Amino acid sequence: MSTEDFIDYIINEYEMIAPEESGHDSDSFWKEVMTYYSDSMLKASVTKKNAARILYAFLRHVIKIPNVDWNNAKRLRDIYECRVCAEAIAQTYERGIINASAETAFGINDVMMEADLRDSVRKTLNYI
Repeated sequence: MSTEDFIDYIINEYEMIAPEESGHDSDSFWKEVMTYYSDSMLKASVTKKNAARILYAFLRHVIKIPNVDWNNAKRLRDIYECRVCAEAIAQTYERGIINASAETAFGINDVMMEADLRDSVRKTLNYI
């Protein structure tokens, strides 16, 4: 699944379960994530760090839930390899939306399989 397809999938799944009058703002989510990626990046496969950034933007802009404390995420050695991704990685990891590749490594550059991406969206939408 490409990054663009993943973003579309999140929005489509959300629109199927959320009534229009719910007050959730998927437009601001879409605008934010579009600022992250160039056209070529949108065509690329989804890495764990990019999935975390996209899902974290969804949690903030659409679902509007507050951040949780970093507990288990502190032990992920690779969390700061992408400084702009660190909070997104921590929040999605702490909530069980995206699992680590190993006990002390998130695997930020690992490409996620389509089934794992769909599962992460399902877990995210459970917060609505």
